Amino acid sequence: MRSLGAARDQATQAAHDAIFPPLIAARVRASRAEGRDVVHAFHGASLLEQIERAATAAACVGTTHSSVARARSARARDALAPLRSAFAVLDERGREAESAPPGSESWETWIESLRRAFAAADDVCGRLANVLAEPPTERDEGNWFGRLRR
Repeated sequence: MRSLGAARDQATQAAHDAIFPPLIAARVRASRAEGRDVVHAFHGASLLEQIERAATAAACVGTTHSSVARARSARARDALAPLRSAFAVLDERGREAESAPPGSESWETWIESLRRAFAAADDVCGRLANVLAEPPTERDEGNWFGRLRR
């Protein structure tokens, strides 16, 4: 979450707004929870779904053609790959920690995977910002065969 205080351009702000609100909300839920409910607050698959939805929406801003929007959305989802992996590990470790008491080895392993997920979010924020910083390139959508000649 190092990027929270950083100066940002519009693309970096959009990337931040796509990635961090779900994580911050999960952190708030976890601070009010106990035991296994803390683990449930950081359900990686749910967090990833929210982040992907926001990232693809941000990638579509300024596009007028659906094919350009789809391409930019795909690039935004690709930028999230390290976060996708980190959340998969987080969920796996979470299943192990759910039945373990706080302070156990399983619990500590889950906490470490949570730290790695937040570090991945920092990294992915920069990757996504790079994708969003590139202006949408609108092509002549009405002439598919004409594009082949270019």
